[in-house]
Order: sequence, then structure tokens, then C-alpha cells
Amino acid sequence: MKIQRIATFFFTMAITVHATARPAFEPDKDLLIAQYDSKPDPDDLHAQAAAGCMLNHPDWQNVTVFAVAGAYGIQKGKYMDSSSLFSMAFGEKNKGWTDAHKDWDGSVKRIKSRAEAVLKKGGKVWVAEAGQSNITADWVKALIDGGMNEAIVKKRVIVVQHSLWNENQTDPADLDYVKSKTDYFALDDGNAPFDETSWGDRGAYSTPEYRSKNAAFMKSAKASSNKKAAAYWTEAERIIDHYYPEGFPHEWSFIKPGGVDFSDTVEIWWILEDAVEGNGTAGFWKKYVTP
Repeated sequence: MKIQRIATFFFTMAITVHATARPAFEPDKDLLIAQYDSKPDPDDLHAQAAAGCMLNHPDWQNVTVFAVAGAYGIQKGKYMDSSSLFSMAFGEKNKGWTDAHKDWDGSVKRIKSRAEAVLKKGGKVWVAEAGQSNITADWVKALIDGGMNEAIVKKRVIVVQHSLWNENQTDPADLDYVKSKTDYFALDDGNAPFDETSWGDRGAYSTPEYRSKNAAFMKSAKASSNKKAAAYWTEAERIIDHYYPEGFPHEWSFIKPGGVDFSDTVEIWWILEDAVEGNGTAGFWKKYVTP
């Protein structure tokens, strides 16, 4: 028991030290990379719509972002192509986003190039890992193999992950590599309530619950006076309906009853140190979707 208490003490101290060393996002120098797996769950499409809403807001219009589609790992299931939504939310293909599903190697080169340019200018690269870390391992390795100092990568490439499931669907060697070579932060799960004692507790960093079974959220999003927000959410629903014309069948998803699930967006919320009312969907909607 004494050994266990000592181990627990040092584990707690490690979390505390990491928490106090949390870096800050600097829009004038940093890059946000938003990576989505979209396999097999449709929640990534809602997260893409939500990210578009955030980045279109005056608070974050100066954020430089590069998005990645098809950033999946070893999981099985159907990949959902949302290229149209990526172009709407992030800009022109290969400039504002890249398609790793269709062009993995080319995507690795594009991400590496953008990350390298920012690091060389003294900025930080933040990765919202709304998927698995397989592709992150590849482009981080390309950075290091290309001559980027490993100490710089360790300090200024910041990988943020909220989901244990995502970690478990990552190639274990790739996840170990990313954790060893970058500054890796595990957030509480964005599917769980804002409560450090909940099932989604993963350490020092609490996050909102960004999902709801209430169908009123999707209805109001599609009718929003914020035309871009309305377009993002309408397109996300259209794509999901395309892949599931009879409706999404799985009970575990809040999308099944007509709700919303953009839980991956807690990573961007944390990276930007965003401020919204409350700790759930209603506050996000009020600020970003139906102001």
C-alpha cells in the first residue's frame, strides 16, 4: 500500500507539473491542425461543422488552420467522405485542408511543410486530434527526419486528444511515438459531463459536454440567421443522410434521435482557451451557431 501511495503521489505530481506548464495559443504565430477520422462515426461531421462555426466567429478569424480528412487509425468500419463540408469550413483543398483518405503520403508532406514553416519562425503547432495519431506519427517523423531539432518538436508541437477510444484505435507504436516526440495532452472526454468524477475523466483538464439528444439544436442550426453556420450543419446532415438513408441506427450515438454530437470540438475549445456560457451545447450554440 505504501508503494502504491508513493506511485500515486508521483503520478499526481506529474499531472500537476504538466498542467502548470500548459502553453498558450498565439494566433499571430501559431498553427492549428484539425485532424478528423470520420470512420466510422458521423460525429466527426458534426465536429467539422462546429469547427467551421468557431473559426468563422470574430474571436477566431485570425487563427491559421489546416484541416485533415481521413486521419484514421486501425479501426474498422465505413469512412464517410465529407469533402464538400471541408471545403465549406476550411477553404480550398490542399490549401485549407488535405485528404489523407485519398492521398496519405501527399497529406503527410503538406502537413509537414506547414508545420515546418511555423516552427522555423518560432511558432507552435497545435494538433486537435479528432481521430487517431497514425498520420501525426508520420508527419512528425518526417519533420524530424527532415532535420527539425527534436527538442523543438517536443516543446512546440502540441498534440491534444480527448478520447480514450481514439487512442485505442491508434497503432500502438504510432501512439507511443507521438507521445514521446511531442507535448501530448489528454483532456477529459467531450462526450461526458463537465465533472472530474465522471466516466470521462482523463486527468487535469476538464472539458464541456458537446453533445445533446435534443433535436431542437439541429433544427435551430439549419434555420440560423448565421448563414455560414446554417450551411455547415445542413451539409453535415445531408452527408450523414447520404450514408444512412434510413437514419443512423446505433443507440450509442446522440445523432440517432436527431441530436448533435460535436464532442471532438472540445480540443479546439481547450487549445484556444475559448469562453462560452456554461459547460455544454447551449452555450456553444448561443455564441457560434444561433447568436
